[in-house]
Amino acid sequence: MSVTIHTAQAHAVRVLGDFTLMLTWVNGERAIVLLPTHRRRAPWFVVCESAAWRYADDPRYLARQSVKACEVLDMPGQAARIGGLIFDHLTDLRRMPPEPPPGQGVLLGEAVVRAGGQMAGGHEVRCEPQSGITFGA
Repeated sequence: MSVTIHTAQAHAVRVLGDFTLMLTWVNGERAIVLLPTHRRRAPWFVVCESAAWRYADDPRYLARQSVKACEVLDMPGQAARIGGLIFDHLTDLRRMPPEPPPGQGVLLGEAVVRAGGQMAGGHEVRCEPQSGITFGA
């Protein structure tokens, strides 16, 4: 079975120190993808929406999967951090559109203009989509 992850059409990408968290679609399903920020060709850990309820409802399941993520990502001692990252982004996962809007691009952040300490304007900063990455046959 092949796995298709549309990295270029990700809903959002957040670099959080040693971890990069991506909200994207995996085989057409909303998912959180967690990967090491500073290691190329490292494995990724995926939490699909269909399993997200278990992370939210069962702290023991979240803890076990966080330990598993440490093993998969080869980042020992980071289970608590990984568990926190996953749990903190479950609401963002549920708020994502069910599928990527055409030509959306990756949300990199926001540019905000302030005048006298008050927000005067701003806009989202997005990277234009190209193509996703397909793993498998």
